[in-house]
Amino acid sequence: MAFIPSRIKFKKYEKVAGSVSLNLTSMMDMFTIILVFLLKTYSTEGQLIQPSQNLTLPNSTSQTAAEVALDLTVSKEWIMVNNRPVMQIGDIIADPTIGILEPVQKELLEYAKEAKRMDLSYGIPFTGKVTIQGDKNLPFSMISKVMATCGESEYPNMRLVVYQSQK
Repeated sequence: MAFIPSRIKFKKYEKVAGSVSLNLTSMMDMFTIILVFLLKTYSTEGQLIQPSQNLTLPNSTSQTAAEVALDLTVSKEWIMVNNRPVMQIGDIIADPTIGILEPVQKELLEYAKEAKRMDLSYGIPFTGKVTIQGDKNLPFSMISKVMATCGESEYPNMRLVVYQSQK
């Protein structure tokens, strides 16, 4: 024979099949606290930049953080704008009289036009910033031609991407 108060407790908590109630208030409070904690602890500075394959960036002691900008990569074989090949390096080496790189300029002007359209439509200001990833074994004349092309293509604010070395 069971203890009488046990039978009373059992019948008190016995529910009708199919009616289930769940209190979500405390669960929502818990998720909100976790979300706020994760947002507070997760922080990044600047732009996370992935160097392109077959590209060795130079080392520098610069402490300036990277900024969000148009990505221009100058590897040993290609010049790429936002990871899209635009011009081969061999074409530039074959003709040393080239000053402004026409295919690169055309691509940069397209991006500038789109950025200005975003400025008019959404109020996102066009800053003319470009980050240049250049292989450390490229001659300076190649990088200077790319920089001259950027300057002529409405991108005067150039940043060179480097590996940060310790002092």
